[in-house]
Amino acid sequence: MTNDKDEQSPGEASQDPSRRRFLLTLGGLGALWCGAAAYPTYKYLAPQPVPDPFGKEGKAQVDKISPAEVAQPGMGKNGGYANRGLVVLRKPDGTLKAFDAKCSHAGCNVAFEGDKLHCPCHGGTYDLDGKNIAGPPPRPLTELKVFEENGLLYVARLAAPNKQG
Repeated sequence: MTNDKDEQSPGEASQDPSRRRFLLTLGGLGALWCGAAAYPTYKYLAPQPVPDPFGKEGKAQVDKISPAEVAQPGMGKNGGYANRGLVVLRKPDGTLKAFDAKCSHAGCNVAFEGDKLHCPCHGGTYDLDGKNIAGPPPRPLTELKVFEENGLLYVARLAAPNKQG
């Protein structure tokens, strides 16, 4: 009294072409849905390129420092440009200098202290030319070109020296 349907082997049921086609289509649609959901997530989480702080004009306006605050030799002040730290100072010889305030050791912001630039994190010290003179900083500060235009201070990249050899 056995029924023929009860005696089918398990492999025979999976051999049905319409069922296989349905499962393959379902799997393909599932993979397509996962890809469609993963792409926007990837675009959101992927790192974006860092925008150029100097923009299309090649310069950035200095924030929190007016030309009068660095008008006399020996004057200097911390400020910013394009959401970055900045130190602008006038050396004793009257030369106006600007440095990105990011310490070359650990990335802390250095501060103007009269005759030197000091990093409070690990005691790094720079001279008024941005050269590392004490503490752990391995490199000088990044110097920027600074200039006054229409009563405002601006910074730009310092031109790279020509390498001839």
